[in-house]
Amino acid sequence: MKKNAQFLIENLGGKEIPGSHSLTVRYKTLVNFAKVFGITDPKYVGSEEEGIVACRAFANHYLIKSLYTLLLGMKLEQDGKERDFILNLGKLLHASQKYNWDGCVDIKPGDRLTAKGKWGKVWLVESNMIFFAQLIVDVKNQNDEMVCKATVSAAVRPGGY
Repeated sequence: MKKNAQFLIENLGGKEIPGSHSLTVRYKTLVNFAKVFGITDPKYVGSEEEGIVACRAFANHYLIKSLYTLLLGMKLEQDGKERDFILNLGKLLHASQKYNWDGCVDIKPGDRLTAKGKWGKVWLVESNMIFFAQLIVDVKNQNDEMVCKATVSAAVRPGGY
């Protein structure tokens, strides 16, 4: 395990995560998501003709889905063999997320969102052998406008990396 953790620490920090993940935002999805949180403001749950926008919590919907898609398909070469980043999905934990909305535009129904990421800080907590990694994710719309900047931390328990 320690060898795998050291390999990841040496090979991930600051590097781009291969690929991207895209999805199209649907009006009904925006409204239903806002209603789950008890939001009644017509800005977020009004009619489609009124031009609603996504509530900030909607970032949880597309960001985590994008990260799982990007990480689950990620391959690395270790000791001359290709391996998955995550060796056991059951050991992957979502540890935290932080959003930065500076310079971001609102998300609207019909927007096509694309998430791309890079690795931030990666480290191992040796006392319990849990591997941590920060993922820096930028999400843009079809006009190449930033809609969300996020830092997500993942934890991988022993046997998962």
